Amino acid sequence: MTPTTPLTVQTVAAEEPRFDERPPGERYFRHPGDAVRVVVWGLAMTALILLIELAEGTNAGLREDLADVVALVPTAVRELVMAAAQVAAVLVPVLIVILLVVQRRWRRSAVLILAAAVGAGAYLLVDRAVGVAGPVPKALDDDSWLLSTRFPSPTYLAAAAASTVVGKPWLARAWRRAADRGLLLLLIALLVAGTSGLAELLLALTTGCFAGAVVLLVVGAPNRRPSPRMVADGLRRSGFDVTDLTVERAVGGRAQLYRAGLIDGTTAFVKVYARDSRDADLLYRGYRTLVLRDPGDEWPAAPLGRNVEHEGLLLLLARRGGVRCPELRVLTSLADDSMVVAMEDVRGRQLDTIPPDELDAELLDAVWRETNALHAAGLAHRALRAANILVTDDGPVIVDFGTAEADGDPRLQAIDRAELLVSLAELAGAQPATEAAARVVESEDLAAAASFLQPLALTTATRRRASKSLLKELRDGVASASGREPEPLERLVRVRPKTLLMIATLAGAFYFLLPQLANVDDSFRALRSANWAWLAGAVVTSLLTYVGAAVGMAASVSEPLPTAPTLQVQLASSFVNRVTPANVGGMALNVRFLQKAGVPPAEAVTGIGLNVLAGAIVHLVLLFVFFAWAGRGGTGFALPSSSKLLVVIAVVLAVLGIVLATRRGRHLLRTKALGAVKRSFASLVTVARSPRRLAGIIGGSLLVTLAYIAALACASNAFDGGVGIADIGAVYLGSSLLAAAAPTPGGLGALEAALVAGLTGVGMNSAIAVAAVLSYRLATYWLPILPGWLSFRQLERRNYI
Repeated sequence: MTPTTPLTVQTVAAEEPRFDERPPGERYFRHPGDAVRVVVWGLAMTALILLIELAEGTNAGLREDLADVVALVPTAVRELVMAAAQVAAVLVPVLIVILLVVQRRWRRSAVLILAAAVGAGAYLLVDRAVGVAGPVPKALDDDSWLLSTRFPSPTYLAAAAASTVVGKPWLARAWRRAADRGLLLLLIALLVAGTSGLAELLLALTTGCFAGAVVLLVVGAPNRRPSPRMVADGLRRSGFDVTDLTVERAVGGRAQLYRAGLIDGTTAFVKVYARDSRDADLLYRGYRTLVLRDPGDEWPAAPLGRNVEHEGLLLLLARRGGVRCPELRVLTSLADDSMVVAMEDVRGRQLDTIPPDELDAELLDAVWRETNALHAAGLAHRALRAANILVTDDGPVIVDFGTAEADGDPRLQAIDRAELLVSLAELAGAQPATEAAARVVESEDLAAAASFLQPLALTTATRRRASKSLLKELRDGVASASGREPEPLERLVRVRPKTLLMIATLAGAFYFLLPQLANVDDSFRALRSANWAWLAGAVVTSLLTYVGAAVGMAASVSEPLPTAPTLQVQLASSFVNRVTPANVGGMALNVRFLQKAGVPPAEAVTGIGLNVLAGAIVHLVLLFVFFAWAGRGGTGFALPSSSKLLVVIAVVLAVLGIVLATRRGRHLLRTKALGAVKRSFASLVTVARSPRRLAGIIGGSLLVTLAYIAALACASNAFDGGVGIADIGAVYLGSSLLAAAAPTPGGLGALEAALVAGLTGVGMNSAIAVAAVLSYRLATYWLPILPGWLSFRQLERRNYI
């Protein structure tokens, strides 16, 4: 790493050097290891909940077997163990509180109490949600020698585990082990007493540990990094006579950075890797493994020293390969297992701090020559950006080999070149960076980097500054300079966030659908006895939705549109919307059609926005009308009472007040919300000048919504659902409003679940509700896909889109 502005400077006489005994940086900080523990304990807690819920029979058998084993222990011994656990459960917390009060450790006391409360509360919530079983068979009687056997309970175990997790950062290693053994003994005592089964006690333990890790992550852990005194002592043991240490960076990055003054008048650059360095690396690489396909990362070794030794080895290999990089001087460990690397103190400027007018062709070529030397030595840097290149009087020097790989395969080296190309282009421009690379790098190697000129292939620091236009310009420049066709982008993402949201939505939908699908046989019988005339009516009313959409779009623009192609575009949108969430694809297709029809781009976008706005207004108005209509019919729908409405209004006003109280909230409200409202109002005023156009937009939206309600009513009547049109309209409007928040195309999964739940809620048989909803979705969602695709292809051939 390159030195930055010093934070603290300690210069003392050579004959009596003094160093700070406190770790550099803040007193408390959020330790990456606590984030790792949150993930680990959260997964363990989830696994135990699933075991208790899904393997109920197996868990019951385990409880009985365990009870038989525990019953072999004499009752007197079990009572003695329980009494000892009760004494310890009372005395240990009291002694800890007294000790902390005497030492005036008020913050530590508050954090421990908070952790205990959160741990106990978390377990009570889990108990309420899961329904944890009580004592096992053959448990001890209610009364023991001292107290009731209900104390200590699994809730106490969860509280104790949470407090132990929070308190361990302040303890020495021996006391940390003692605390872990104490928790284990408490669990064994409860197990022997028969308070709960093994799975339930483990759930209490993991829940408490999870809660404690969350508290520690929120409030921060004590700074456990080595102090300058420890660093100096470690360097001296390795033969470095250190006279002073200057802290160059205390927080951020993978290591703390120092500049060490030596007794011979020279200096060395020192990197200190504390235990949190490995945890941060573990989090980062774990995230990349989950998100990216074949990220090329090696998992951090269990001992921190292995990772630091790897960096030292890479420095030696790079020097031997002729790469200009710092010379390794010392690699040693400290008393707390931290690692220290001392290397040659290279004085120079970071490449990303050099003004653009100094980034001439000679300097850029020299940077690429060092890159070639690095790759010729068989290495890959993995973070080859401008910030990790120092410019000295003798030329560029590559630094920071912490994430480098000794076995740099062509793929990793191509990513190196892509990273450096983007980083240099951000400083000097795309053309100079590409031309310099073309002068030095082989055309085949340069072309291979084009596949990785995308955000996911870059490090976070480079990605933040790389725009899409810059990446596109670089890809075109590389293709031109290498004389090859533009390479397709390498597929790097493993799972897209939208895919995860879709999976979560479908899982939630089926969670609600499965109870209804339990009567699937009844649903199939209902399908066999369906009235096919009503099902045909559902198909016909589904077609009316495309007519209404075409009418609304034609009225939203001033240019006349051809009738048949306009209708075809709406049908083609049904195909496009099946592969894009929130109808994004259909809106883009409509905008494209309007532009091809001669409508100016701004008016085309405004027209589509007007249709969306009109649809939302019509939907809300009909929602109120149908809910009021259904409520008057006495079928279970009713408008909220005035007191409930007042509560809702009060909550809305409170949220609005909180937003207005913050500067960011006022900015977002002024620029985003009010801006959108003003633009929509201005567009509506323009359209309102033409009653025909306004009627067309409102009428088209009204026809679309009513046609969908009619299609659901036809599907319901096909199975003699026995539910009126008012209830069906209220169910559809409410369900579609809820499903609009789902990220799946057309609300797939979420709408089905909401419709089934709504129809059964107004009195329809669950089997008939499932059959009706499936038939409705077949008519409105699945059947239009094929004609939509045919319409899309025809519009393409006729150059309408």
